[in-house]
Parts: sequence; C-alpha cells; structure tokens
Amino acid sequence: MEALQNPTLCFEDPNLKHGTVQQSPVLGPKAISGNFASVFSVTAPGGERYALKCFTRDSSTLEARYQAISRQLAGLRPAKLSQPWPVGIEYLPRGVLVAGEWYPALKMAWVEGTSLITWIDRNARDTAAVLRTAERFAALVADLEKLGVAHGDLQHGNLLVAADGTLRLVDYDGMYVPALKGQGATENGHRNYQSPARTSADFGPAMDRFSAWVIYLSLVATATDPIIWDQLHEDQGEFLILKEDDFKEPRTSLAWSLLLTHADPGLRALAAQTHGHLTSAAHAVPPLSTAGAIPTPIPTPRPAPAAAQQGGPPSWLAGHIPQHPQSTPAVSSGGTGTAAGTVLARRRPADILSGVFALTGSAAPATLTAISVLPTGYMAAAQLGALLLSGGALHATRRARPEARASKARVQVLRQRVGALADSAAAAQKIHQEIEALNAAGVTRDTQISQQIKSFQTELRDEQSRITVALNKETGSLRTKLSGLTTREQKQLDAALASTVKTHVQDRLRRTPIQDVKKLSNMGSGTVTALIAAGIRTAADFTGVRYVQGSRYGNRDAYLIRSTGQQVKVPGVGEVRATALESWRSSLEQRARKSAPTSVGVQERAAIRQQFGAQKKRYEAEITQAEGAARRKRDQLQQRITTRLQQANKEKQQHQAATQHQRAVLLQRQAQLADATTTHDLLATQLATADAEHRRGFGLRRYLRFVVTGH
Repeated sequence: MEALQNPTLCFEDPNLKHGTVQQSPVLGPKAISGNFASVFSVTAPGGERYALKCFTRDSSTLEARYQAISRQLAGLRPAKLSQPWPVGIEYLPRGVLVAGEWYPALKMAWVEGTSLITWIDRNARDTAAVLRTAERFAALVADLEKLGVAHGDLQHGNLLVAADGTLRLVDYDGMYVPALKGQGATENGHRNYQSPARTSADFGPAMDRFSAWVIYLSLVATATDPIIWDQLHEDQGEFLILKEDDFKEPRTSLAWSLLLTHADPGLRALAAQTHGHLTSAAHAVPPLSTAGAIPTPIPTPRPAPAAAQQGGPPSWLAGHIPQHPQSTPAVSSGGTGTAAGTVLARRRPADILSGVFALTGSAAPATLTAISVLPTGYMAAAQLGALLLSGGALHATRRARPEARASKARVQVLRQRVGALADSAAAAQKIHQEIEALNAAGVTRDTQISQQIKSFQTELRDEQSRITVALNKETGSLRTKLSGLTTREQKQLDAALASTVKTHVQDRLRRTPIQDVKKLSNMGSGTVTALIAAGIRTAADFTGVRYVQGSRYGNRDAYLIRSTGQQVKVPGVGEVRATALESWRSSLEQRARKSAPTSVGVQERAAIRQQFGAQKKRYEAEITQAEGAARRKRDQLQQRITTRLQQANKEKQQHQAATQHQRAVLLQRQAQLADATTTHDLLATQLATADAEHRRGFGLRRYLRFVVTGH
C-alpha cells in the first residue's frame, strides 16, 4: 500500500505506471483483500480501469498457472460464447516494486456488475428476470464444459450480473485449464457451494459441477417461488439457499424438506437430482442438466367476451341498462357551433301567435290602466300575471317545437345511459381496490409464512443444540471414565504384581531362619536365643530397626520392629548388631525380589481384564444408548418440524391457488368493467355537450329572437 502511493516508481507496465490508484479517505490505496491476495483499482490515463491483484503468499507455480490460464482465456472467441463472461488477465512477473524488490502481480480488466446475492435480493420478486439469470448461468456452465475448463470456486462472490443482465465470472486463482492437467488444486472453493467429498485431487474439468447444480437449483427455486428466498436465505449469509450443513446433514435440513416437497413438480425434480449428488464423488457428478426445471407458469385470466372487447356493454350487463341503437346522436366537436339537431327551422303560425300573445298580453295591463278600465292598484298584479301567461305561452310553444323535443329526447337518452353505467364505473373502482387488497393480503400472508418457517429453522437449530449439549454432557463423563479404564486396569495389574512380589519376598524371608545370622560377625548363639525369645524366628518376623538416643555415653538404643508393628528391645542387640541385622534382612529381600515373578499370573490377569472389559462394555453401551436416544430425539424433532413445515407450505400453496383464482376472476371482471367505464366516460362527455347545446339552442332568449327575426 505504501509502494502504490507512487505509481511511477512501483510499476513497470505503462498503463499502470501513469495511472491513478483508487484511494480511501484515510488509509491511502484502497485494497480489497482476499485469501492470498489484495486487489487495487488503477485507472489508466486513457480512462481504462484495471484490477491489480497483488499476492500476499508465495507460490512457486504461480507464474506457470497464470500463464496457462491467460493463454486459454485469450484464445476464446466471443462469438462462440453464450455471453461475455471471461475477464481479460495479464500476468506481470515484474508487477510491483516494493522495498527495492520486484513482485509478480495480475492485471485484469475491471468488471462492473452486481454480486449475485445482492442482485437476487433486489429482483427476487421478478420471476422472469431471475429465470433469465438461471438460464444464462446454465449457458455459462455449458461454455465451461464445452471448453474443458473449470473455475474451481463457483459461488455468489465470483458471479457478477452486468447492467444488461449477462454474467461475468471473476477470480481465476483456482481455475483449471487443459494445460494444467495432472497438477493439484490450489484451493477447494467456498464451503457453502462444494461437495463434501471434494479434495485437492479433484482438480479437473468436473470440479464445478456440484457448485453448478447448487447455484442453478437456488435460482430456479427463487424464480418458481420467491418466498423460498425469504425463507432460506439469511441476511449477511455467505450462501444462496443451501449451505455446508445442508450438504453434510441433509436429513436434518429444512431447506431440503422444503425443496423436495414443493408443489411445483419441476422444482421437486430438480431438487431431487441435486440431492442425489450429495453422496457422489466430486468427479462423478454429471454435468448440469436444465431439462424439466422451468417453473410452471402462473395461470392468466381468460380474456373478456368479444362484446366487451368491441366497446359495447359487457354481456353480464345485459338486461340491466336500456337498449339503444349502437349509434350515438351526433354532437358538436367545438364550443361555438351547434349540432344539426339543435337548429330551429322556419317559424310556424303557432310561434307567431305565441309571440303576438306574449307582446299584447304583456302590454295589456298598462293599456287597460291608461284607459281607466283597470284600477291603478291592480296594475302590478295584473302585469305579473300577464308576464307569467306570456312566458308560459312562449315556453309551451318552444317545447312543442319538434327540434326541441328531439334535442330533449337525446339528452334524456344520454342521461339514462350514463346513469345505467354509473354503477359499473363504481364497481370497477371497487374491484381495483379489491385487487390491491388481495395483493397486500398475499404479501402479508407470505411474510407471515416466511417468518413462521424461519422460526421453525430457529427452533430446529436451538433444539438440536440443546440435544447436542445434553448428549455431550452425558457422554463426556462416560468417555472420561472410559478413557481412564486403561490406567485403572494397569494400576490394578501393577498392584496385583506388587502383591505377588510381596508374597514371594515374604515367603523367602520366612524360609530363612534367624540362626543364619550366626554367619555374621559378632552374632553368637546367645544373640540368636535372645532374638527367638523376642519372637523373631525368621527374617520375615521383623521389618526394620528404630533407633532411640540412650541416656549414657551418647549411645543409641535399638528396637526391632516386628511384622505386627510391635517394637521390641532384644537384650544384647545394640546399635551395631541391629544395623547388621537390618542389612542382613535387606540383602535377603533384594535377592528375593530378583527371583520374584515379573508379571501377574495368567488367571489373575484374565480376571482383571475381564473385570475392566465388562466395565468398558457397560460404558460403551451407555454411550451408545445416549447417542441413540439423542438421535431419536433429533429424528422426532426433525419429523415434527418437517410436518409443521409441510403444513405451512401446504397452507401457503392453498392460499396461493385460491388467491390466483380470485385474482383471475377479479381481473376478468375488471377487464369487462373497463369497457363499461370507458363507455360511461364517453357518454358523460356527450351528455354534458348535448345538455349545453340544448340549453343554448332552445333557451327562452334564443326562442324570442327566433320568433322576432325568424332565425
């Protein structure tokens, strides 16, 4: 990182030497660190962006491997590939200069894309998009198979989804190409994507197959039922929907229980195929097959009847609205002219008479008052009455015009039709609300089921942990006792041997009479007689000497210790003779030990072995019993959780089927009502136009002008 702060000094490659290394705000060059390398972003003067991989661990085969991989990738023809998944790489023996020493580096084109997990998180509900990604992944794997190449670490972090939806495959550290045949693997790949049986010896063209099945199954499962992603993927989890525990302990895996019992037959079949590869050797897994794995499409609602599609009222409205000719009376297209049905024709005698009547009737009260026929006090009332009669006459004559009757009838027809379709417009809005409520309820229900299944997973893990802890506690003490049996058995054999040796020594000492001490100097018959009188007749009758400081001349008194533990003072046996006796007995004991047996007798050994063998079998039986009980508890727990899981999935599938049916019915009715709503809006517009034209064409002022002027 320090060296990369000076690109012109640390790089030899011209694109890097004059490039710009991406910096973090505080720490300098920004590194993406991995297992044995760190990657830096370098932008060349021309704008090209490169990923520079600097190795943090040495490898003698590094250059040869990357040269082979680089040649293989450089020879690929883009037209022959399903998509532009390869990333150009260049191995630089003199990659970066650090502290005066050149180190190799790998120069790669920078890839823009979204990691697979992040992409699925964003698109899990887009079934078509996820399915396309599954198909593109299968095509990428087919490319590798056809080329005889394997990536070595197929996993979410090494698969990027580009902006156009195609995939990019990155990180070629563990890649196999034909030129590397016979060599060993440098890594075994991500644990959540690899077969439990994979070893470094599986370095070859088949080593991606198990990972390919796992990733393809995960994508198809998510496309088939997006809820699976919510149920099985964990936030921040380094896996899609399956992980290492599911491969090693498939019997207790909720993921397999969910996938193998899913309602979709294609998903069940694909899950069964993938599950079958768990027990296969890594090199024996077959290539990925996509046959029969496409999700069953969701049923779509049937199209509305032809009548509704043609713009007329839907069939289910028949009998509920008045029947009228399909043609709608012509209306004006502008606001200044009038329609043909709102033009008054020539005046009729009735029009002229009503005009004359209105004129004379309105003037009559004033005339009668002027000639004193009508009293002045009645003039206002008479004038009002005359105006009402005149207006009534004009109104009656105006309404009697055939053009007015036709226009009024047209408005009435439109009003009637708009009223009849008003309910369908309200019904369409209500159905739209019902569909939205149905969708919201489905999301809520799916969320609840996902949370329920996650709680099952948590319960399973917690209960399994409790069972394991209890088992370890129970068997731990048994295993401790079991491991201590060998030591205890050896101790008992040693004790038995010590007893045998002691018996042998005592027997030899008993066979040695005390008279034999006469052979020692300063030991006469009197001393022997005194010893016999004190109860010491053989070398076995005393075990040692105890010395006590005497009262005179600094001498010590000697007390012989008998085998019973009693201490006796033998007359004539002082410190010198006692020491001689003790040495005599010790030499006899040493000679006896040399001739003693060196092992336990066959029968006694067999008895001891039988005793401890029985204890061992008892402990082993108790351990086996405890393990069996724990296994039964785990099986019962798994069965209980699996049953609850299957019931939850069954309810989910039933709800989904019912929801799909209900949605199809609502969508069909919505399609039908959409036509009725469109017709309602059109007729409402025509009604407003016709009503305005009627008022404008046959209003009182317009009619008076017509009566006076004739047009």
